[in-house]
Amino acid sequence: MMRLSRRTVLQVSAGATLSVIAPARAANIRPLEKRTLVAGIPVDAASFLPVYLAAARTWGEQGLDIQLTAFRGDAEVSQALIGGSVDFSIQSADGLINIINTGAPVVAFYAGFHQSDFAWLALPAIKSWDALRGKTAGVSTFGSATDQLTRYALRHHGLVPEKDVQIVQAGPPASIAQALKAERLALGILAPPVTWMMADAGMSVLGSQTEEIAPQWPKHVFVAKRKFLDDNPNTVRAILAAHVAAIRLARADRALVTATYMERLKFQRPYAERAYDAILPGYDERGSLPDAESMKVFWSLQMERGEVKEPWPASRVLDDRFIRTFADWAPWDGVERSETLLQIKGLWKLRPTSHSNRKADGTAMTCRLMDATIPIVAGGEWATGP
Repeated sequence: MMRLSRRTVLQVSAGATLSVIAPARAANIRPLEKRTLVAGIPVDAASFLPVYLAAARTWGEQGLDIQLTAFRGDAEVSQALIGGSVDFSIQSADGLINIINTGAPVVAFYAGFHQSDFAWLALPAIKSWDALRGKTAGVSTFGSATDQLTRYALRHHGLVPEKDVQIVQAGPPASIAQALKAERLALGILAPPVTWMMADAGMSVLGSQTEEIAPQWPKHVFVAKRKFLDDNPNTVRAILAAHVAAIRLARADRALVTATYMERLKFQRPYAERAYDAILPGYDERGSLPDAESMKVFWSLQMERGEVKEPWPASRVLDDRFIRTFADWAPWDGVERSETLLQIKGLWKLRPTSHSNRKADGTAMTCRLMDATIPIVAGGEWATGP
């Protein structure tokens, strides 16, 4: 088998670009219209893992300089988006419906956060939904996903929000948890790992989103003004290529995910490790909305709360131009998760972590250049031909 030196690899094809999981086939091969941006999220939460990894690594690999700002709920990040202080947001689909109803020219341009992972935690003495009568429930902000889901769950159990159960704005998850501990709230809606922490502390778990609402949910969507998408298509492709790379990075590196949760969200190690198993399966790197049955429940909730009269056509909520062209801008996904990447003089070279150049099924591992498929040999060298 003939081996290729680094110099030979560089000469394979003029301008050849390696097509692997990180910045290979990077979206920034095309000139970026805008490199410096501001992104907003409603609050810090475990489900924003790919955003944290993008901020720490993959945005930069795509040539982007993005400041990430966490707000105090959907309402605040929505105001920032409309006002122009953030270029794009990653927020709940419920929040998006609220913005569109104000007449703002915004739309989602990517989805793929399908986690249906909220749960309702109550004081230890409260063992049933009916026991909440006359009590107070906490949500992040009015109009947010936590607000709408809580109202839906209360009605599902025969309770009238604001009549049988008072609802108050309690802020981010940590604030809701603290209010529960101080007994200023009788009920709070929380997501992992705070749900697990509170349950371990003796709080009652009255129900989960999976049981009470739907198995999948449009938890977060990428949102921007339509003009931003029209004026900056290459920048948007770079943002999304970084997002896909971040998801793959998370799947490939459990230790990195654990460390990210511990550093960014201050999770204790056991909860950070548990969050990896709970959160990762909910990502769809291709940016789709949840399954039809779950979206049917989503629209039912929107109609019940008076935000819409009937389910909206997808085009009113989601501009799918980037989803439809995924193959044109996304990093190539033909590399095993067990491999890591090293940057070598502007190229990205694969170094298998095992001593084998075979996948589990016995087929050869390969890495694709723009015009050739090259088998990978043990030790991380490039090789061609049998």
